[in-house]
Amino acid sequence: MLKGIKSFFNLIDTMSGKIGDGLSILIIIIMFFTTIEVVLRYVFNSPTIWVWPLSRQIFGVYILFAGIYAMSKNAHIRIEVIYNLLPGKIKQAAGLLSILSFISFMGVLIWQGAWMGQNSLASGETAHGAFRIPLYPLKILIPLAAVLFLLEGIHILSKNKD
Repeated sequence: MLKGIKSFFNLIDTMSGKIGDGLSILIIIIMFFTTIEVVLRYVFNSPTIWVWPLSRQIFGVYILFAGIYAMSKNAHIRIEVIYNLLPGKIKQAAGLLSILSFISFMGVLIWQGAWMGQNSLASGETAHGAFRIPLYPLKILIPLAAVLFLLEGIHILSKNKD
């Protein structure tokens, strides 16, 4: 049983790493689109209607998975100056509080994200303005990413028990 759980979490780690590595190219795509916009706007006096909404969508996907990738690499910022000065019992209580907070936040994000994604898909929600890009693909990704984030977080937290 323990070996199966370990294998499952190793799979989650592998998925998080590969997704993060693959989606890191999105920043280059955003830079490319922004460069196109700047050149068209200031050199040719012909701004686009699609760069800003599309860049926002791409950046949204990037941010969703960047947190998961950072969690898988144990690279989130920590403020340990005060924590390291605390006695053992208070450290345990703070650790428990952080675990409960993380699980609660991810639970609400999964629940509300699923509700929001379902409503967005059902209504065929699109962005406002001249370039009406569909919003539901990003909104559907929110609860899926939150599940992966929760699993990755549980794995990291279980490895870092004091």
